[in-house]
Amino acid sequence: MKRIFSVLLIVLLVIPALGTTTFASSTVKAKVTESSTYFDGEQRDLNGFNISNNNYFRLRDVAEYFSGTASQFDITWNKANNAIEIITGQAYTPEKKASSNYYSRNRNYSATLSTSKVLVNGQLQSITAYNIDENNYVQLRDLAGKIPFDIEYDVQSDRISLFSKVPDHAYRVKTAVGTESNAVSSSFPRWKSTVTSYLVNNNDGTVSVLEANKEVTIESYNEKFELTGNKSIPFELPIFGGFYSGEKYNYIAFGQENREENDSKEVIRIVRYDKSFNRVDSVSIKGGESYTVSPFDSGSGSMAEAGDTLVFHTSRTRYTTEDKLNHQSQLTIIVNTQTMTVTNDLGRFQKNHVSHSFDQYVLFDGATHVLVDHGDAYPRSIVLNKGNGTSYNEVDLFNIPGKIGANTTGVSIGGFEMSSANYIVAMNTIDHSLVKEYTSYEMVGLEKDQRDIVLSVLPKANLSSTAVNHITLAKYVGTNQIASIPKLVKITDDKLMVLWQEFDKEPGDLKYVLINGEGATTGGIQTIKNFVLSESSPIVSGDKIVWYTNNKGSRLFYSIPLN
Repeated sequence: MKRIFSVLLIVLLVIPALGTTTFASSTVKAKVTESSTYFDGEQRDLNGFNISNNNYFRLRDVAEYFSGTASQFDITWNKANNAIEIITGQAYTPEKKASSNYYSRNRNYSATLSTSKVLVNGQLQSITAYNIDENNYVQLRDLAGKIPFDIEYDVQSDRISLFSKVPDHAYRVKTAVGTESNAVSSSFPRWKSTVTSYLVNNNDGTVSVLEANKEVTIESYNEKFELTGNKSIPFELPIFGGFYSGEKYNYIAFGQENREENDSKEVIRIVRYDKSFNRVDSVSIKGGESYTVSPFDSGSGSMAEAGDTLVFHTSRTRYTTEDKLNHQSQLTIIVNTQTMTVTNDLGRFQKNHVSHSFDQYVLFDGATHVLVDHGDAYPRSIVLNKGNGTSYNEVDLFNIPGKIGANTTGVSIGGFEMSSANYIVAMNTIDHSLVKEYTSYEMVGLEKDQRDIVLSVLPKANLSSTAVNHITLAKYVGTNQIASIPKLVKITDDKLMVLWQEFDKEPGDLKYVLINGEGATTGGIQTIKNFVLSESSPIVSGDKIVWYTNNKGSRLFYSIPLN
């Protein structure tokens, strides 16, 4: 928990002049404060004052900026009891006529000790209050333990940071480097982009956060989510293409553009590291052998391994074709990790060719790899390929209506896992009957991009599109809410969890449900308030599901106990 700074903070409460307030004769000088103020990592403009070297702020501002968080509270004025009443856990009700007083930094103001009472949830509190221009002020330090929220003060920057209460099973943590937001969104891209934030299970109770911005950074956390170490790795090529934590080694893919279509130019490099992220060796893929102009283009990329075989299932823009266009498709790279050499044909059209491929996933089922693509032009579906690099069984998991080449599809994949008997894809989808036409940029006739949470379940024993079972877990089409792209986490061979975020105007509740190996729910949909999903996929760590989210300048770990 963050320390409460020793300098006294007092928050300004603006209460409309609804009656007579009795004041003591003690009067002190007040000046506009120069301290900067942040709420959950975001800077906010507040009407603040400094009284006797202590900072004061409007309580109504604090209530407004905490509204929608675990520290939200409402404020009312009880005229009969001459009392300020604070009710925790309720959204803030703004004033009908907000105060518009302007205060100059160049003059002094009078602050008078007030006799107004302060009640929190009906209980009288011993809180000192002051009055300036018929507005009441109360102590933030006293409020912090009663609402509650956390406070930090940075003397060097004169920065006051207020943090909302951390929900149960969540942890606000320190970081070694600056954070960039990776929280999920209520909007759905036409195609995915490379994942740049990962959570790694170190299999000893600790976890590591790996992020790729201008460099690759690795931050390690112990069982209590305390920061224990960090490391950085420079990009070996300008473009980050993906990360995978294998059984014995870690792998990072880098790439670079090849607009000149130089056959001998390196376009992708897969670098192998030991578990301490010391470089071991690498394998390179050149432009000519892979027909690649832009590696990792319009896709997410995924890696998996089995024994000495590593598969990197990603995307690319290909060399110019006869129609003078550079078409986008998947690119599947199979590597022998004993020799760090590529063992499959990387040509223009691979045996598992999917064009366009807007999202890619790979798993191993024994020694055979299984691929999933969010297809477009051909085949225009969510497509599964199971094979060995030279031959594949292809199955359409979810047919997408619309003409060939239309980039908007109305569906997004969120995860791919397998149970003992089935391959399971978690996704979302619009009601395609509402769309009149699909184009490269829009779905004509669709008023609102709302999508239901759906599973596509394919039996391993029957690799046929007629065997696919579509299961709707939650309906959002036609409601007042939007659901994010879902996450899928495998707990055991026959127990998985699907998670998604609800949105209205702001991020709402986290929803999750447990399913069995057939994709059937094994209980009702559960709700957790104030949990936020991120780009980083949740993992199983010990007896809980864990993920982290960077949001508004801070990092929180979230966990769901499995017992």
